[in-house]
Amino acid sequence: MVKRNRILFIIALILVAVVVAAGAFMASTPKEETKVLRIGVLPVIDTLPLHVAEEEGLFDQEGIDVQLVEFNSALERDAAFTAGSIQGYFGDLVNTLVLRKTMDVRVVTVDYRTLADNRMFAILASPNSGISDITQLNGTSIATSVASISEYFMTEMLTANGITDEVLVQQVPAIPIRYSSLLSDQISVAVLPEPFVTRAISDGAILLTDDRAVNTTATVIALRGDWISENQQAAKSFLKAYNASVAKVNEDPWRYSQVLYDKLHFPEELRNTFAFPPLSPVTLPAGEDLERVQDWMMDIGILTERFSFNDVMATGLHG
Repeated sequence: MVKRNRILFIIALILVAVVVAAGAFMASTPKEETKVLRIGVLPVIDTLPLHVAEEEGLFDQEGIDVQLVEFNSALERDAAFTAGSIQGYFGDLVNTLVLRKTMDVRVVTVDYRTLADNRMFAILASPNSGISDITQLNGTSIATSVASISEYFMTEMLTANGITDEVLVQQVPAIPIRYSSLLSDQISVAVLPEPFVTRAISDGAILLTDDRAVNTTATVIALRGDWISENQQAAKSFLKAYNASVAKVNEDPWRYSQVLYDKLHFPEELRNTFAFPPLSPVTLPAGEDLERVQDWMMDIGILTERFSFNDVMATGLHG
């Protein structure tokens, strides 16, 4: 069981920040006048197919004008989506369900799903923490971003390893700070995504467990429900181009190394040691994945009522 100190207060602050930021976007961003599809992205490796599709003209080939809008944080991205300055985003089921409480947003495809032979999230101990085994985590503080996909995966990884006693959640939302604090022994245990996991291990951090046994949807792409309704063919064209890009990336991700370095800040020194995880072709998350994440969100109090599969997924674009 995860002990959450002042979590409701933290969530309230996050929601207030989103509302305030959304107001700023509304004031500064003109209303959409064309059928341009603006997708909010974060500088993470899961977004490589979106960048490749843009760089190689795959969206243009399908007759759809897609613009990628870069954000440094999920909070900024969600504020822009709430304000209407972007019509879609790269995200996850946690942020999508939070947004779904107040607006019509639909998942159009899985971006990454956990695999048995590739990791995306991991729990690591600092070099001099004295922690070398997952069983030592009972009662320990784990640094992550609260009420996020990172914390959800932390809970799933602990459960998969039979850790049911209390652990403390230490709020460190910025991944680079979490990484540097772990390596300098300022924090003892942290959740990190790739490629920070591989880099941390090479710098002396100790891998305790990862998400290879979790078997669930990690990241998704979602669009506004009204945009999909008004642009059904464009939405299908977007998915066709994206699917083609995923195939290219999975065939040879290092062909797009310059995009990784320039857009996604991938550390060049990891090129020869990092196992790039295969990304998902176009498909919707499994119903079980949606139910599991809603169970967790309701348990910690950031969701008070459940959504059905059809409430959240763009089923009309598939099949």
